[in-house]
Amino acid sequence: MSSRVSSNYQSFLARTSPLVPVRYHAQPSGASSSSTVASGAEAKEVIRPHIVLRDIWSAYEELSCFGTEVPLSLEGIDEEVTSYYAPTLSAMQIFTIKPFADGCGSSSGSSSVGTDDGLGYLYFQYNELEKPHERHPLTAKIELLAEQHSGLHSLTSSDLSPDSWLSIAWYPIYQIPSVKCMKKELSAAFLTYHKLKPDFPETFVEDDKKLKEHGKSSKEVVLPPSGAMTYKASGNVWNMPRTSDHDDRDRHEKAASSWVEKLGFTHSDYKFFFKCNIYYHSW
Repeated sequence: MSSRVSSNYQSFLARTSPLVPVRYHAQPSGASSSSTVASGAEAKEVIRPHIVLRDIWSAYEELSCFGTEVPLSLEGIDEEVTSYYAPTLSAMQIFTIKPFADGCGSSSGSSSVGTDDGLGYLYFQYNELEKPHERHPLTAKIELLAEQHSGLHSLTSSDLSPDSWLSIAWYPIYQIPSVKCMKKELSAAFLTYHKLKPDFPETFVEDDKKLKEHGKSSKEVVLPPSGAMTYKASGNVWNMPRTSDHDDRDRHEKAASSWVEKLGFTHSDYKFFFKCNIYYHSW
């Protein structure tokens, strides 16, 4: 996860943004192999970068077991407090650029969305309805779902449409050291939205033999929240003076609202967070 930044809210967003290894697939560029041989020209290879869904879940594995640690700066407390948050799967939609079949030979997911809608083909979607304390840890839930939907492990970002996304709910579990005087402020929970197709060039020419031999490199890509919602995030802990917290939170909440509205997706956690935000903003 990313390093500490300037405010508690920004620190949370950075620490909940997974670093995923970039892999590469080499393929001929330009003319076909037969025509290349016929003309005597030397074929060039195009290296196509992508990430594998399995690697996203691996990036969350330790956090799913022990929680992600977020260092916090609190008023009136000299030492830095580390708060831990447990991630659970809140919602997900995976759209592929062409129909994808699981091992059983038939397409998975509740329905198929035509390419005329600009989304692609709906391979899988999920909306969590259980109460937070009754949910499986994030990676454990993914493993359960992958038993019936193998694409949750094998699909790559090259297979996905740009509208594929994931939402994670983060609830606090404990702080070190324990801070009783700010129990209310530190009970805040979060909902983050992440796009599953990174914004990197889809093709580029690469002569590095290691990439061709191993299909991967030491490069990693960050999947930052494209939107976020908060619950009980009141006071100066999450709206630190002399920072951009207020504008950042407003921007992320509007992005989350626009995303859910664009897809026409009924996201239960979003509805709960949105309703609670209206209540807290009214005070």
